[in-house]
Amino acid sequence: MFHRVETSLSETLNTQTLMHKTSVISKKASLVGGFFVLLSLLSSCGGPTEGNYEVFRYNEPTGIPTLDPAFAKDKSTLWAVQQLYEGLLSLDQNNEVQPGLASTFQVDTSGRVYTFHLREANFHSGRTLGAADVLYSFNRLTDPEVASPGAWVLDRVDSVWATNSKTVHLQLNEPFASFPSMLCMAYCSIVDAEATANSLAVSSAGTGPFKTHVWHQGEKLILHKNDAYWKQDAAGQPLPYLDGVSISFLPDQQSAFLEYLSGSFDFLPNIDPSFKDDLLTKEGTLRAKYADAHRLERTPFLNTEYLVFNAESALPHDLRWAINAGIDRTKMIDELRSGVGIPGNGGIVPFGLPEYQEGIGIAYQPDSVARLFASKKELPALVLTTVANYRDLCEFVQGSLADLGWSIEVNVIPSAALRSEKSAGSLEFFRASWIADYPDAENYLLLFYSGFKAPNGPNYSRYESAEFDALYEELLRAPSQEERSRLARTADAALMKDAACVPLYYDEVSRVLPKSTTGLQTNALNALILTEVRLNR
Repeated sequence: MFHRVETSLSETLNTQTLMHKTSVISKKASLVGGFFVLLSLLSSCGGPTEGNYEVFRYNEPTGIPTLDPAFAKDKSTLWAVQQLYEGLLSLDQNNEVQPGLASTFQVDTSGRVYTFHLREANFHSGRTLGAADVLYSFNRLTDPEVASPGAWVLDRVDSVWATNSKTVHLQLNEPFASFPSMLCMAYCSIVDAEATANSLAVSSAGTGPFKTHVWHQGEKLILHKNDAYWKQDAAGQPLPYLDGVSISFLPDQQSAFLEYLSGSFDFLPNIDPSFKDDLLTKEGTLRAKYADAHRLERTPFLNTEYLVFNAESALPHDLRWAINAGIDRTKMIDELRSGVGIPGNGGIVPFGLPEYQEGIGIAYQPDSVARLFASKKELPALVLTTVANYRDLCEFVQGSLADLGWSIEVNVIPSAALRSEKSAGSLEFFRASWIADYPDAENYLLLFYSGFKAPNGPNYSRYESAEFDALYEELLRAPSQEERSRLARTADAALMKDAACVPLYYDEVSRVLPKSTTGLQTNALNALILTEVRLNR
C-alpha cells in the first residue's frame, strides 16, 4: 500500500481483499465447435447475419490463464488485456507516450508530483470512470494479499490522492523520467472499483475497445465491440471498426499455420520453427507461393539476446573480448533465424530505441582471435549454460570458438534450474535475454548496475564498475531527455569497452497477414493494437 492516500470523494470503496484464484488449463481447441459457438453467439446479438460481422480471429497456442491485468505478465494475457483495459497513459506504434484515460497530465518542477486529468469514459458495466477507480486500481496492484507480479512498477510511488472525481495526483519518492512509460504497462490498467476478484480473472471490468462476451476455457475466448468506447479515428468515426475478436487455443503451431492458410485465422502472430522454412526464404522474405496473397511485417522488438559473464569468476578481459570478436553474428542470423533479427553489433541497448548505437560492439575479427588463442599456453575450461530452446544458438557460438582454437562446453539445463542458478551466482557463462518492460534505455542499463546484483535485482552478471554506476545514477537524475540519452549512450559504450557481455542479436516481431487486412498496429513492445483493423474480406 502507499504511504498516504487522500480523497475528497464522498463514495467509499469496498476494501475487501482480492485474491487471484482462477487458472485456466489449455487444451486443444475444437475449431469446428468454436465456429458454431461463435456463430450462435453473434446471431444472438440480433442485427445482421454472422457473415456481415467483422470478427478478427487469431490463435493463442499457450492459452490465456487470466484476464486480470494485475497478472498480465505473459504475451497471451497481455494481448487479451490490451483489448479490455486501458491505463492513464498509453504507448503508440512509435513507442511514444500518449494520453489514455488521462486526457492530459502535468509534472511539477520537482519532477516528483504528477497530476492526471481524467477523460469522460465508461467501464463495460456502464459506470463512469472516476478518480476513486484509479486509487482503487493502484492500491490493489500494490496490495501484498493480491500478490501481483507487477507491484514493483509502483515501487517509486510514495502516495496517490484525488482532489475531485476527475483529478488524481501521484507523488514519487524521487524524480524518475521513465515513469510515464511505466504507467503504460498493462499492470497499471484502471479497473472498475466495483468489480470482484473472480470477475476480473474471467471477465472484463475495463474501459477498453472490446469487452468479454464468453470464454470457453481451453477452447475459445470471444470479445465483442464496446459500443460506448470513447476513442474516435482522425475523421471522427467511433472506434473500433471491428465487431469482435475471436481467440482460439490450438496448441500445435503447425496446425495453426494450416488453419491460417485455410482462412480460419486472420494473422500469424509469430514464425514458428515448425513452418518457418516453408514460409520464409533463407533471406527472411516470404516465399513466392505466399507473396501474392499475404504480406510479411517485420518491426523492431525490444528484446536483446546476449551471453552473460559472471564477473566474479574473473574471466580476463582479452578472452571476453575474443568471445565477442569470434562470432559472425550475421551468419548466425541467416543460418539459425532465416534472417530475422538484427546482428548484435551494438551494446546491450537494442535496435528500436533512440539510444541504440550501431558499431559500439566488438566486431567480428576471426584472425585476431585465432592469434590470441594460439598465443595462450592454456585456455581455461569454460561452460556455456542454456536451455533446450537455445541449444542451436549456443552450439553456433561453441563451433565458432572451436574453429578459432578454443573448445568450450555447452550445458543444457531446465529453465527452472537456469533461473535458480543464475540468481545464486553459480553459473560462469550463460545465455540470457531481456525484453523491455518499458521503452527506455535505462531498462537495459539497470542489468549491470551494482545496486541490483542478484538476488536483489536483475544484475545476474554481478558486474560492478564505479564508472558505470556513476553514469547510471546520473542518468536517473537527469532532467532532460537529451541529457538522459547522452548518458545512456556513454554507459552502454563503457560496457562494451569492458566486454561486459556478448550481445548476439536484437529481436524483431515478424507477422504474416492477408493483404486484405489493414490497420493492424504494433510497437516495439509487441503490442496488439486492433482499434483500426479492417478485414476487407
